[in-house]
Amino acid sequence: MIHISRSLFSVFILCLSLFFFAACSNPDVKKQAHLDKGMEYLQKDQTKAAILEFRNAVQIDPKFAEARYQLGLAYLKTGEAKNAFQELQRAASLNPSNHDALLKTAEFFLLSKQPEESRIQIDKILAVNPNHPEALAVLANIELASGNIDLAEEAVNKALASQDDLDRLYILQARIFSAKKLTGQAETALLKALRLNPEKMSTHQTLAAFYLSNNDAAKAEAQLQNMVQAFPSSPQPLLVQASFYMNKKENSKAELAITQALALEPNNEQLYVLLAEFYKKTNNTIKAEETLTKAISKSKTPLVMKGLLADFYFEQKKFTEAENLTSEILAENDKLPQALLVRAKLDLKDGKTDEAIAVLDQLINKNPRWGDAYFQLALAHLNKGNLELSQKASAEAVKHMPRDSRARTLLAHHHLRKREFDNARQEAVTALRLDPRNVRAAIILGQGFLYSGKTDNALKVFEEMNKMLPENIDVLQNMALTRLAGKEFDEAASLLEDILRMKPDSTPALATLTAIDIKNKKADKAIDRIRLQLEKAPDATDNLLLLGDLLFREDRLAEATETFRNVQSRNPENPRPYLMLARIMQKENRTSQAIEEYNALLAKHPDDIQALMGLGSLLEQSGDSQKAKDVYLHILDRDKQFAPAANNLAWLLIQEESPDLGEALRLALVAKERFPKDPNISDTLGYVHLKRQSFSLAETQFRDALSMLPNQPTIRYHLALALKAQGEDNEALKELQQCLEDDNFPERQEAEKLLSQWQTAAS
Repeated sequence: MIHISRSLFSVFILCLSLFFFAACSNPDVKKQAHLDKGMEYLQKDQTKAAILEFRNAVQIDPKFAEARYQLGLAYLKTGEAKNAFQELQRAASLNPSNHDALLKTAEFFLLSKQPEESRIQIDKILAVNPNHPEALAVLANIELASGNIDLAEEAVNKALASQDDLDRLYILQARIFSAKKLTGQAETALLKALRLNPEKMSTHQTLAAFYLSNNDAAKAEAQLQNMVQAFPSSPQPLLVQASFYMNKKENSKAELAITQALALEPNNEQLYVLLAEFYKKTNNTIKAEETLTKAISKSKTPLVMKGLLADFYFEQKKFTEAENLTSEILAENDKLPQALLVRAKLDLKDGKTDEAIAVLDQLINKNPRWGDAYFQLALAHLNKGNLELSQKASAEAVKHMPRDSRARTLLAHHHLRKREFDNARQEAVTALRLDPRNVRAAIILGQGFLYSGKTDNALKVFEEMNKMLPENIDVLQNMALTRLAGKEFDEAASLLEDILRMKPDSTPALATLTAIDIKNKKADKAIDRIRLQLEKAPDATDNLLLLGDLLFREDRLAEATETFRNVQSRNPENPRPYLMLARIMQKENRTSQAIEEYNALLAKHPDDIQALMGLGSLLEQSGDSQKAKDVYLHILDRDKQFAPAANNLAWLLIQEESPDLGEALRLALVAKERFPKDPNISDTLGYVHLKRQSFSLAETQFRDALSMLPNQPTIRYHLALALKAQGEDNEALKELQQCLEDDNFPERQEAEKLLSQWQTAAS
């Protein structure tokens, strides 16, 4: 037996400890240990754990090229493209001999549309290995992207000479042949790629897409069937096949493909959602509801599926069901995004715009790429008259869901109101491609032509829509306006009469016909026509207002008074009757007497809002603006949302020498939100915008007002001012001249002076 002395053994242990201590404190050893550990994790498919080890390695040595490279590859596996690019680019710069790092960096640059940066990386590889097939493939893509088709072909041929069994090279070659219009050779190349790698599903899809792009539906269908057979256990080929049949309107075949996919994965909730979407698009709402209900029972997240069902109920206008289901979901989880979106939609429907905006802002803050949330926010801001915010939100909606026809249409609407006709038409055309039956998009397209003076093009659009939807009121109304713009008065009148036969309460049609009668000095005919329509639609208060305005214009004041009081009794919150009754009393020299009567009534009932409103309107008409303002403020103290007082107070504020335009805007928006279609409120809001120098916003409001009151010269005068401020001199002059054709124009003297100035400046 060998005996080691205690002292010698102690020295041995001490040396061993010093060795391990030195190893552990050596940075090179530590970084290599982290790299090795990371590679072990990769072998076990524990990518996130591997990432931590590689990050530890580069923290010790930021110039550790191999660790950067492996970290970049690991980020690729987890889908963190930005991090992957940064690491691979750093690895390539630290170790230019790492051709794979250079290659992947070049591919990233190419994908981010930086072809010259990509070329720099590829040149480094080809300088060392001129026949590197993958580098040559990237070079071919660079040349193809730059339009250098011959150079692209040269590069891919060189790659194939080096490695002729690489399937992706033949796919690239097919793209080059397609660019050269060599369809047969492109097909041969794709078939070769498929033979080399028949297990690659994307090649099957590429071949089918090639046939479709060349309008060979039969070959595309056969290829899709081949793909289904090649991957019998995967639902993906069946879904691609379903999309193909949907585009061909072969809905029964599409339905079969989706249900077959579902049979392969009967617990896949997303397939149920896809099937429900298919049924919605094909208007089979019963099956859509059944499918979503079944998805709830199959889902691991049933509340999410319930949220989709609640949204479906909302779309189908089953508001009670949507409300009940949404409340049920939020009682269990008050932060579920889909349910909160439906909550916001319900609030918007019920006029609770501020509540909806609060919910939508919260959703977008947490889900900044949610297109539908942006779209609903755009609608909410539109309801409040916040047009710039609405346009911004609608642009975000289009950005995040570019294939949504509704979002495109709303953005087109905003371009139209800003007189950006080319942009409006572009968005409208895209919306129509996505949904050919989108009536609103078609109308915007036609209006874009109409407002830019291209009446022939506008008429073609509206006539085409009229063939598809022969009894659509909006289409007929715009056809009539287009005929009017072309001075085809009889044709326009005929279209407007058709509208009134179909919809007796259509005030825009009736107002336009009235404008034609007034222009032809046939006021009695217009009055008789309105009375006839009121017999057919006695509840149409807007038609009553139209009658009252016309009776006032013709000095039939007793009849006008009776008409406005009728409207007032039906709708006490409408501001128009108060204003007109005050004007009638002023015209009859009964203002003082009426003020005394209101004061006597208010002495007994001091909070009678209708009496207060009547008094305020009379004080305003008599020129006592300060007392009128005091009355309106008194009303708003009791009811902050009372539209007539808010509207009238806003108008008085903007008449002041140093107006508080911020407060005027707030008040006008209060009234606008309460009565979004009221022409007088639109005129007030437009005038506030005019004073604030927001001329395009002002123009939008004035045009809205004129669509309801085309005979009102004051509104047309305001429109002329807005157009002139935007440099639309010819159209402004035309509107101003049209104002002066009206004998009942209160601002005539001011307008005549302005007309003289404009004509002098023009000459």
